[in-house]
Amino acid sequence: MAAANRNQEKLSTPGFGTVQNPINMMMHEHSVEGERFAKISELSSGYSTPADGCTTYRVAFQMLKDFELDLHMHIHLENNILFPKSIELEKSLS
Repeated sequence: MAAANRNQEKLSTPGFGTVQNPINMMMHEHSVEGERFAKISELSSGYSTPADGCTTYRVAFQMLKDFELDLHMHIHLENNILFPKSIELEKSLS
């Protein structure tokens, strides 16, 4: 879509139809993964290492916590910036 826009070309219809179709699937996946990490956080008491936890335990929990934060940023960027702009671009090219 970006190339079609840049080159002022007509957008051909992709096999998946509208861009909204893969976006809906990815937003569903975002919800599922968000729920999965909420459960992991709950089960680990917010990634709190037990008092008798070894260094590997602490590092693993910190890595999970960091991954969850990165995942939330990824989801935010796609859901709130990339997807709406993609939908808008597709509409402008139609």
